[in-house]
Amino acid sequence: VFVDVAGELDCRISFGQLKRFTYRELQIATDNFNEENVLGQGGFGKVYKGVLADNTKVAVKRLTDYESPGGDAAFQCEVEMISVAVHRNLLRLIGFCTTPTERLLVYP
Repeated sequence: VFVDVAGELDCRISFGQLKRFTYRELQIATDNFNEENVLGQGGFGKVYKGVLADNTKVAVKRLTDYESPGGDAAFQCEVEMISVAVHRNLLRLIGFCTTPTERLLVYP
């Protein structure tokens, strides 16, 4: 995330080491976002357990409310900030997926 001289947030995203998943990859991993795979639910969406094609276990957060005004930019900023955040109580973001109708975050 960049800040310009005027101090305004510029959310041009640099995804670095994050993997951009396809929607289909995550759909398959979560068995089409099967309700039986729901690990939890919060104000920002549901989290599903999943298994990628290489047998890696993941948690996929399916976000809601990204269609609100500024939601797309907010998602990009969130991905950028989460991807560089390091704390013993935070999971490291490993990837994401965006489509015209979906915003998903992938954690180990």
